[in-house]
Amino acid sequence: MRGPIVGRDGVDYTGAMGAARSEVVAGVVVAALVTGCLDTNPWFEEPTGSGGASSGMLSPTTTGSTTAEPLPTSTTSSESTTTTTTESTGGTTSETTWIETTDTGTSWPLSTGTTEWFSTGDPWTCGDGVVEGPEQCDEGADNSDTGACTTLCTTAACGDGFVQAGVEQCDDANFNPADGCVDCVVPHTCKELLELHPQANDGQAQIDPDGPEPMPLIPVYCDMTTAGGGWTLMERSPYNDPIGLALFKDAPENSNTPLATRYRMSRGTMGAIAINSTAMRLDCGGSDYLLTDAQSLFLGDLGPPGCANSAPVLYQEAELKQYKLTNVQLCTVFVGLGDGQCPGAWSIDEENQYDCLLDGYPWAGNNEAISPSSVDAFAVDPQNVDPAHDCHQPGAERRIMLR
Repeated sequence: MRGPIVGRDGVDYTGAMGAARSEVVAGVVVAALVTGCLDTNPWFEEPTGSGGASSGMLSPTTTGSTTAEPLPTSTTSSESTTTTTTESTGGTTSETTWIETTDTGTSWPLSTGTTEWFSTGDPWTCGDGVVEGPEQCDEGADNSDTGACTTLCTTAACGDGFVQAGVEQCDDANFNPADGCVDCVVPHTCKELLELHPQANDGQAQIDPDGPEPMPLIPVYCDMTTAGGGWTLMERSPYNDPIGLALFKDAPENSNTPLATRYRMSRGTMGAIAINSTAMRLDCGGSDYLLTDAQSLFLGDLGPPGCANSAPVLYQEAELKQYKLTNVQLCTVFVGLGDGQCPGAWSIDEENQYDCLLDGYPWAGNNEAISPSSVDAFAVDPQNVDPAHDCHQPGAERRIMLR
């Protein structure tokens, strides 16, 4: 009668029978678990057969007239080998079964970074021309930080910090509209900045009046509230300390400090902004203002020398002391005190319109003046003053702006 052939449960493999059956038991691995481990493996039943139970080792499952409970399927990846020995005694068949389990490992992503991750153990590589893992694109050697697919294998987009050639003008990867890059566009004027970012506030900003070349970004003051906003300041001249020079003269004042009380751009910068502008506004912070075409900025440049340098200017709107005119020509003097003690830079004398062959007293009409005699309205360097006029108030600042 043959006894069961067992493994490492303490039962001895004996005699030639063990040698004859060596091909069966050669690969057997016995699960050696102490009794305390059984609680964490509830699918194993407490062994009831003999043969090593008292040693504390897991005994083999012996089947006779009953069938052993099947082992449950593991949720981990593994390979199992089953070896069975059979013995008959007195008409009773006894089978002893041993289970060899080999863990084959589990595959899962080990990293989800943008440079390397693992699926079934193989890394992806940005630049190999194959879109895989977290890559949005991969054009191989054509990946470029100025192209449609960046060197990070991400699709080019505004805000990624890369400037896509032919699509973006800039990309600073932030949402500050005042730094010279708004939605990947470099604004030429404050008007363009406001169109790109309608929530922009009054204050200093960076613009590029002539595009990428040759002028760099420059600081400017943007008025985003007056008359719809989008105004770029050309000159700020205080009544108490006026600049007093014709606008066509190149006379910059604090040109890199647009928040200064006394401020004026260079003529070249003003001209570059005028090319991208349509309107010019002159006001002194109150209701009095003049509105004309942006190309009027340098009028008088080719005019006669001296204080006779004046000409009719077409104003879309002109308001003085609550008298408002539209689409009206007004004789305008372009030179001021700093140009040789002239009446005032960019001023209007409602009485003296005859030098331009225009009718006098245009505001009220019927030869009726609305200001004292010979007032140089809208000048902040006037020879003749109207104390009730916005531009002649103590502390007044005249602004000339383009949009």
